[in-house]
Amino acid sequence: MNRFITLIIAMCVLAGVMPATAQTDADGYPVLYLRGTFNNWGHGDDVRFARSGSDFSLTLAHLEGEFKIGNADWTVNWGTSNTPEGSCVIPAISDGPNITTTGMNNVTISFTLPDPANLPRELNISFTVDGEQPPIGHNPNVSGTLPVLYINVYTDENHTAFNNEVIDYNLDHKNYFENAEYWLDLNGCEWLEALGATSVGSAEAPLPLQIKARGNWTRRGFSKKPFKLKLGAKEGLLGLTKSKHFAILAHADDSWGYLRNFTGFGLGKRMGLPWTPAQQPVEVVINGDYRGLYFLTESIRIEKNRINIEELDDLAEDPALISGGYLVELDNYDEDNQIRLDEQSYVQNQSLDMLRITMDTPEEYSDIQRRFVTDQFTAMNNAVGSCSNELWAYMDLDDAARYYLVEEIISHTESYHGSTYMFRDRGEGQKWHFSPLWDCGNAFSGPTDGFFYDHDSFGNTWIPSIRCNERFNAKVVETWKWFMSTQYQGFEDEIAQYMEHIRSAAQADHRRWRDAPVPDGGQQVANNTDVDGRRDAVLWHLRSKIDWLKGQFGNFDGVYAEPERDNTPAAPLPPYAVSGVVDNIAVDTDAPAEYFNLQGMRVDNPVPGRVYIERRGSSARRVLVR
Repeated sequence: MNRFITLIIAMCVLAGVMPATAQTDADGYPVLYLRGTFNNWGHGDDVRFARSGSDFSLTLAHLEGEFKIGNADWTVNWGTSNTPEGSCVIPAISDGPNITTTGMNNVTISFTLPDPANLPRELNISFTVDGEQPPIGHNPNVSGTLPVLYINVYTDENHTAFNNEVIDYNLDHKNYFENAEYWLDLNGCEWLEALGATSVGSAEAPLPLQIKARGNWTRRGFSKKPFKLKLGAKEGLLGLTKSKHFAILAHADDSWGYLRNFTGFGLGKRMGLPWTPAQQPVEVVINGDYRGLYFLTESIRIEKNRINIEELDDLAEDPALISGGYLVELDNYDEDNQIRLDEQSYVQNQSLDMLRITMDTPEEYSDIQRRFVTDQFTAMNNAVGSCSNELWAYMDLDDAARYYLVEEIISHTESYHGSTYMFRDRGEGQKWHFSPLWDCGNAFSGPTDGFFYDHDSFGNTWIPSIRCNERFNAKVVETWKWFMSTQYQGFEDEIAQYMEHIRSAAQADHRRWRDAPVPDGGQQVANNTDVDGRRDAVLWHLRSKIDWLKGQFGNFDGVYAEPERDNTPAAPLPPYAVSGVVDNIAVDTDAPAEYFNLQGMRVDNPVPGRVYIERRGSSARRVLVR
C-alpha cells in the first residue's frame, strides 16, 4: 500500500468514517480477528470472530498481552486504554489504543454490530471469564468511591436488546427513551450514608425510567451528554427532595474541578434564595458502558419541596387564577413558546438584545395568560430602562440583590443571559423573584477585579441598568455585609471536602473520555485529574474577588444582622385578573348578549370557564363566561 492510500485511510479514521474494505463476508459484515503483535496474534481463522446475525464472539483458552479487534489490514479496528479485569464490559473506539490483558483463562470476547453499512465509532466489548457473565451493569472502570447509577435503555418494552443510541456520541435529539430501567447502588459510600442516602432498586429488581438528552451546547458539543430523568415513581435519590424529576449533569465543559455549579448552588443556599437545586456526585453506567462522573441534580419544578407556589394549568382562562403561579426563563435562544420584548436600558451604549421570556410552567398560555405576563414584564422592562423604583412593585428587591451577589462573587459572565429563572405566585401582593439558580457554566470566567457584566461577551439582560438603581445598590451592600460576616463562614472547607469526595472519580472520568471520539465541531471532555490544582484555583478566585468587592460594597468586620425584607407594596392586579370581565368596557347590560369565540365566529352555547367576545348593542368586550 503506497503512502498516499495510507494517508487517505488515516484521514477517514480520524474523521470517524470507516473506509470501505473488501474484507467482508457474504452479508457485508467485516471479517474480524483478534489482532496483536506481542503474542504473535495474526489474523488466521484460529483467532477469527464467529458471527451470528449481528453478534460476534471468540473464545480462547488463555488471553494475555496487547491487542485490538480489527480486520486483516487494520482498516477497521477498535481499541481502548480501559483494562478488562475479569468478566466485564468495556468501551472501545475506532483506531483506539491497544487493549491490555493479563492472565485471562477460558475467556469469551463478544460484541454487537447492528448495521454493517454504518460501523460504530464506539463499541462495547464484553469479556466473559470461566463462563461467568459480567454482572448486570458492572464495569471495572468505576472508581468504587461514589454511588453508581445503573441505567439500561432497551429497543422495546420487552427489553429484547439494548438501544445504544442513548450513548452514541452524536446523539442530538431531546426525545425520551421510554423503555428504560435504573437502580442506584450506594456502593458503600459512607459520607452519603451518614446523610441518610440509601440504595434504590437493584440489578435483580430495577425500577422504570424515562431518559432523554438535555442542554444545548453541552448536548451537541460533547460525547459525554447530560440527561433528564423521569422516574416511574417519586424517589428521594441520595437525600435529594422526593420527586420523579432529576437531571444527571455531565459538566463536560467544567474545567474548574466540577466546582462551578457546586460553588454557585452552595452560595445560593447560604444566601437564602427561595429555592436552590441540590446535587450529589454519582458515577453512571448506561447499557454496561461506564459514562464517568456525573452530578445527580434536582430538576427545576413547581413542587412542594422545590418551587413551592401554586401551579397553573396550561391555557387557563379563569381571571381568578391567571395571576400565578408562573415559572419563566430569561432566555438567549428563540423558542416557540416565548414572549419577546425590546430590552430597555438605562445604560448608554449597552449592547441590547431581545428580552425573551420563555414559558416554563405552564408551557402554553391562553390569551389572558399571555396578556398578564406581557403586561408584567413590560412594566418591569420600562422601570429598568428608566431606573425607576416602580420596579420594586413588581420584582422582589431582596431576592434580586441576593441573586446578583451570588453571580458577582463567582464572576459568572453568562448570568442574566440564559438559564435565568423567575417565578411569581398567585394572587394580590405577589411579585416576581429571581430564582432558582441554574447552570453556572461560565462561573470564574470574569475578572477578580471588576464587575462581571463589564467583562462579558454575551450581553446580560437588565443587570447593568438595575445596578444604576440606588435602592438596589443599598440593598446589595447591607446583604453583602450580613452574608460575608455570617453565612459565608465554613464554605471554603465544604469545597475542599467535596473535592476529596470526587477525587478518584475525577481520575476515572478522564480515563473514560481521554480517547473518546468527539462530535463534529465539538471538543474533548474537560480533564479534572489535577484535583488539588482545580480546588486551589477556585479558592484563589473566590478570595481575590471577595477582596476586590470589599472595596466596592464595604468591609464586613464584626457580625451584621440579616437585612429586613423590603416592604414596597406590590402593584395591584389589573382589572381583567380579578373578575369575570376581561376587558373592562362599559356596556348596556339590558341589551341582549351575543357571544363569539376569539376568532370572531358566533357561538350559540358558550362553555362556562372560557373567554368569549360578548356583544351587547353596539359595544363589545371579552368576558369569562360563568
